[in-house]
Amino acid sequence: MSDTQPAPQPPSAGAGDDARPFSQAGYTRAMGDTLLSRGAGTMGFKLLAIGALVLALLVPQFFVAQLIAEREHRQRDVRAEIGRAWGRPQTVLGPMLVVPVRDVAGPASGAAEPRSIVIPAAELTMTAALVPETRRRGLFEAVVYTARIEASGRFGDVAGALPPDVEADWAGAYLLTGASDLRPATEAPALRWGERSLSIMGEGGRSCGAVRDVMRWPLGLDGPPVPGTAFAGTMELRGTDTLSLLPAAARARLAATGAWASPSYVGADLPLRAVAEDDGFRAEWVGGMAAQAIRVGSGQCAVSALPAGMGVALLEAVPTYRMVNRTAKYATLFVLLALMTYWLFETTARIRIHLVQYAMLGLSMVLFPLLLLAIAEPSGFAWAYAVSTAMVMGQASLYTAAVTGRRLLAAIFAGVLAALFGFLYVVLRSESVALLAGALGLFAALSAVMVATRRIGPKPA
Repeated sequence: MSDTQPAPQPPSAGAGDDARPFSQAGYTRAMGDTLLSRGAGTMGFKLLAIGALVLALLVPQFFVAQLIAEREHRQRDVRAEIGRAWGRPQTVLGPMLVVPVRDVAGPASGAAEPRSIVIPAAELTMTAALVPETRRRGLFEAVVYTARIEASGRFGDVAGALPPDVEADWAGAYLLTGASDLRPATEAPALRWGERSLSIMGEGGRSCGAVRDVMRWPLGLDGPPVPGTAFAGTMELRGTDTLSLLPAAARARLAATGAWASPSYVGADLPLRAVAEDDGFRAEWVGGMAAQAIRVGSGQCAVSALPAGMGVALLEAVPTYRMVNRTAKYATLFVLLALMTYWLFETTARIRIHLVQYAMLGLSMVLFPLLLLAIAEPSGFAWAYAVSTAMVMGQASLYTAAVTGRRLLAAIFAGVLAALFGFLYVVLRSESVALLAGALGLFAALSAVMVATRRIGPKPA
């Protein structure tokens, strides 16, 4: 027995006294309702098949996302390798005065533990002039810089800053400076105390907080320094990505300049003034410390008592892997909208599209993030996005023309893809309004589908 419901037959004339008169309008309406019920069943099955296909296409999307994550991880490894060879992200410590002390009334027996008093400057001005450049290793790159640091300032009443229960060893006093990674540059560090040039005695320790390499500058004092004694020094460093300055003073003014178009300011405080233009940036901070003296024991580090550093990170203008990763997250939406466009062609243009052809179109959409990744690595994101969009649009539009046999539908589909890819590019570049743009875009897409499907199904009686 066939499951197909037979179409209603028109009643014949003279079927008996109880037979109703034949109505052509009634017969046509009955025939239409039967065909619509059959079409609704077919339409529901096709929608279920399309939904299953979208779920199946999540598998290749997963592998593409894994590949993107692997390449992004490789880029981080390459940046770390370049940083180890060139110079790590730098945190620079301005001069602080270290005075060895001993207790006035020590213990009755045994020697007291060696201690020091670290005295930050009363005023400190530090400026950093960065010269950034890009270093490549294969397809991956890192932003490195050479920075010239200039520091100047003065100390206040040093003797008055010492606690009353200690006696200072002025002959052993020294200035302490340092950075995260001291690498040889064009000039050796230099520091002046008043009118005297100081010499480096050597490293005073390692891994002192964020300052991994510290330098001692012996002062050779006969007694407490004159209040208001000034100092000035220079240091050239090589680093990667980020430079931070520690405000090691009661009042500190910090500044950083560089020829980089996309800086990001990091640290405890935002700059008091910041100017970023296409040819470079300039930022100024104001900070300082409340305390004037820090007690440290043997082997202890005074840097941990300082405020957090303030500085600048040299970001990529267009972070390639982050943009590709964000694009891949929209792949499912693109697949769904493309397949729904084919389904609308079927329901509105009365054509038949095979499920295999739906699958081929879905794979073309899934291929877009992979093309984008492969082209963006050597050529940059913007150019890769344009080329990948043209390739996928051309492939999918020509395939649509072959599947439907109608140039108009292929042109409509090309317009839909152009709108989708253009909308996504705007969302990717406008990160601050990405959520708003995405929500409005989805609302507009749903509205277009609702308009296209408003006449599907039987009309109300």
